[in-house]
Amino acid sequence: MLTLTNTNIYVLDAVDIVQKCPYGWTNFGVRCYKFFSQSVNWITAEVKNCLGLDANLASVHNKLENDFLLSLLPSSSTLCWLGVHDGEQEGQWMWSDGTPYDYTYWCSYEPNNRNVENCGEVNFSANRCWNDIACSTPMGYICAINL
Repeated sequence: MLTLTNTNIYVLDAVDIVQKCPYGWTNFGVRCYKFFSQSVNWITAEVKNCLGLDANLASVHNKLENDFLLSLLPSSSTLCWLGVHDGEQEGQWMWSDGTPYDYTYWCSYEPNNRNVENCGEVNFSANRCWNDIACSTPMGYICAINL
């Protein structure tokens, strides 16, 4: 708001600028997330679909964020892609969005690279933990955009 004082000095009141998520996306922290039910492989999910929306497959940096992502899934048995992968070097897991790999929730005995598994899915088993799986496996995915 612009105010004219009696000494002709203009004073600008502070205005909070609130950035909002695009329609259909859900805010958590400094990012917006959306689950897509279309079953695609990891590369299509990341490169064609998420990057096409100026987003990346979701990365996870704490338990609250992991639990939030699980809440976006339509059922407790829905598997979906995360942005975690070790496609550049076996055993060196990283996030497709370039953020630090500083939190994990792998299931027991995972990641195990059984039959070449370089991409990560969430909501595996009754524990709803992470599993490494072949990147060619079709499943839904969660994209994330920064505010």
